[in-house]
Amino acid sequence: MNQEDIQKALEAIGKSGINVAGDLVIEKNVEYEVNNVENGGIGIQIINGKEKPLAKSDKDIKAAIDELLKSKNENDEFIFKNKKQWWAVYRVLYQFCNYPSQMKAFETKIKELEVSINDAKRELSYESLSKASNDVPQMAKCTPSAWNAFKDINENYKQQYVIADFLMLKLGIKS
Repeated sequence: MNQEDIQKALEAIGKSGINVAGDLVIEKNVEYEVNNVENGGIGIQIINGKEKPLAKSDKDIKAAIDELLKSKNENDEFIFKNKKQWWAVYRVLYQFCNYPSQMKAFETKIKELEVSINDAKRELSYESLSKASNDVPQMAKCTPSAWNAFKDINENYKQQYVIADFLMLKLGIKS
């Protein structure tokens, strides 16, 4: 919004008889988070044209995560291989299901669901969650629904994409 638009808006408000006291705040919606708020970074979330979050119950989300943790690929290997893949779960749930955007709060919420994680190699931790985006910087700049474009860059990108894609299908975000 430029200065001329602001001036027109203020004139319209004045002509409407509305009294404005204090600061006038104009909200800007953004599409992704910049840096990591938990580590003292600046948290900006842009939501241009984003659909309202899906109203999924914790029971549905827990079932989808439990199925994700049990799923195997054509080589009979778990598709969810390591702790860093929780970042894809975090991004999908925060982006589409109104889960916490702060990673520590997300970790707490997931642990409250009591998902069945059978080994320490895949256990959720704040530390691995907060470091995971460093391995896939291009994915950190867009929504999970656009990650298909990055899946062939390297194995880290592919692992995050596979998890996000599986979860979006199970939750009905993607068909």
